[in-house]
Amino acid sequence: MLSSEERRQLSAIEAWIAADDPAFAAGLAAGRPRPPRRDRRWPLQMVVALATGLAMFSLVAGQPVGLMLGSVLACAAAVADQLRARRRHGTPGVSRRVNRGAADA
Repeated sequence: MLSSEERRQLSAIEAWIAADDPAFAAGLAAGRPRPPRRDRRWPLQMVVALATGLAMFSLVAGQPVGLMLGSVLACAAAVADQLRARRRHGTPGVSRRVNRGAADA
């Protein structure tokens, strides 16, 4: 059983979700949630796939310009996709781990 404070917090979360993405909130209420609208990454992933296909086709066809163009486009779209996901979900960048045990020895 939830306490009154937990029920109040849950109601606030429900209201925030309903205001932010009504279709997602309706899907949750109906028991069939769909992905939040800003979490759909398929356009950039499609660019990565098509650019990779262009690079592979150009490699087989012996066209260095197409190979370079496809490779650059695929890399740029992949980086943009990762940056978008990090911004959206608040994931921090890669950080270096410091081995403190080696410094103390």
